[in-house]
Amino acid sequence: MRIKSIRVKNFRCLEDVRVDMGTLTSFVGPNGAGKSTVLRALDWFFNGETRLVDEDVYSGAVEDRRISVEVKFSDLSVADREALGSTYAPPGSTTFTAWRIWDNGSDKMTARARSFPAFEEIRNAGSAKEKKGLWDDLIARGEAPGLPKWKNQGAADQAMTLWESDNPDRLEETESGVTHLFGFNGQNKLSGLFDFVLVTADLRASEESVEGKKTIIGRILERTIDRKGANAAFEALAKEVSEKQTAINKKHLGEQLNDLADALTAEVRAFTAGRGIRLHTRTSDLRPSPASISVGISDALNETSVDRQGHGFQRALLISSLKLLAARGAQGNDGSVICLAIEEPELFQHPTQARVFSKVLRDLADNLTGGLQVMYATHSPYFIDPRFFDQVRRVTRRQQRPDEHPSVSVHLASLDAVTKRLNGSEVTDDALRSRWDQVWTKNLAEAFFADAVVLVEGDTDKGILDGIAARKGQTALEVEGITVAYSGGKQHLFIPHAILAELSIPTLVVFDNDKGGGLRLRANGKPEHDAAATEANEIRTNRRLLAYLGETVVDNPEGQVSATLHVWADRLEEVIENEWGEWNSTRQSIVDSGRGVAGKNAATYALAARECPAAPSGELIEVMVAARALVASTP
Repeated sequence: MRIKSIRVKNFRCLEDVRVDMGTLTSFVGPNGAGKSTVLRALDWFFNGETRLVDEDVYSGAVEDRRISVEVKFSDLSVADREALGSTYAPPGSTTFTAWRIWDNGSDKMTARARSFPAFEEIRNAGSAKEKKGLWDDLIARGEAPGLPKWKNQGAADQAMTLWESDNPDRLEETESGVTHLFGFNGQNKLSGLFDFVLVTADLRASEESVEGKKTIIGRILERTIDRKGANAAFEALAKEVSEKQTAINKKHLGEQLNDLADALTAEVRAFTAGRGIRLHTRTSDLRPSPASISVGISDALNETSVDRQGHGFQRALLISSLKLLAARGAQGNDGSVICLAIEEPELFQHPTQARVFSKVLRDLADNLTGGLQVMYATHSPYFIDPRFFDQVRRVTRRQQRPDEHPSVSVHLASLDAVTKRLNGSEVTDDALRSRWDQVWTKNLAEAFFADAVVLVEGDTDKGILDGIAARKGQTALEVEGITVAYSGGKQHLFIPHAILAELSIPTLVVFDNDKGGGLRLRANGKPEHDAAATEANEIRTNRRLLAYLGETVVDNPEGQVSATLHVWADRLEEVIENEWGEWNSTRQSIVDSGRGVAGKNAATYALAARECPAAPSGELIEVMVAARALVASTP
């Protein structure tokens, strides 16, 4: 059983948000967008008590102020169906949907079920008297032939279940209460089959390493430690102690108590006849209590408590413990699943350790028999693999007008959606679906976190634009939430753009029209057929890109084609030579001084763009203005 999708309504900043989930789901977005709120809505669904208050209702809710969290499960196993029962998971079913609803202080769980509608009215009635009245009316109407007379509530529940199993053709899809499945106060029947664990940003490992029903160490012990042998030995010890205690009392106290009882009887009979006094020993239960288990950390020659360790180690301990918990459940072949939700998995982690964390979580989620579903809200590119762009959920929060409440949206780029967007561009989806490690998506991880992206061909293009933005008196693009990403070539712009577009990230595409490619080959003495082929290929790529981007198709576009497309006249190097000649002199002096590298080098290009004494102009400024306009136009 795994979470397939959720829908959250009126929960804190979430007005009405639907999110598709996978084996691994990563939420990205700026601070305050609502990433953690999605995870906390799920935590309330599975583990939360009824302590929501009116302040938890979405601020813009007026008429309907109910908080609702809907969870759809998929991949039901036989054990899952048995736990849910045939009413909610008929034989062969693979999905199950449940809701938790809070309405002005009242809290209930419902699920989609196949049941007899008249029975649901009885089940939802408040008192036994009300249920009996509805029961008698149903029998009188003859709508449920064979239904017995009312005895008590338990018998009625059994009779309704039996009648529904015998009359499947009379059942309809309804919503039915399932508090007994996800119920409160330890009545959760699905615990052990599907558990949701939220590792919050402020969760303390020292608290979770204490044995208890709801702590992580407690869950591990429950799944992995077999106490049967110890419990049997304790029972035998308790019996032995009790027998010895009785013998000791009889030997040392028996005769004394008998003598005292006789004396008391004699005194009592002076006042009333026919009654006597007996004195017995009463021993307290000396049953040994099970041993509690604590966690210590061996550090060189010392052993310390968890709370004396650093924050990074404590967080590593939490994640490692949950990994072990899932692994032990998988080894038991019980089909159980733990959904591990983490706020900021990169928190307190050294960069190399963050990379390891990311790989471990991804490997665990990819192992479908491992019993772990993973979701996290992150601000770190280390936890994003662009090959699996369809696992990213980009969360945004926008306020369209000053008099409107902000609304949260969740965007995703599914494989099918990206493939559909690329249809007609002559780009095959083999690389996408095969998860190849592609150069043109490798640099997208940081772009997924941006408010807007400038998508260029190569890293030197990125270096030039970043360097211009970093000049004295300028505002760095990162400050405005803009990232420059490169694809590794003009022919590779299609896929990253399609992904960014599906994630609703405003994108400015910048590429060379390369109209001088043939002339350069001829000037270098290359054969005419090579020069002509190069010109034809560049024109073909230009036309493909323009068609894909929805622009007017021409052979060699130039300049600011639209708000989201700029094409350099020939190459960026030629534009710089014509409009910013001092840049090349600065670059050469940087190389001569040993601060840079000769040839095409992104870092050297960026440094020259930042330090050039002359200011850039022309097309270079046009691109910077267009880039900043991407975020200026976003509400």
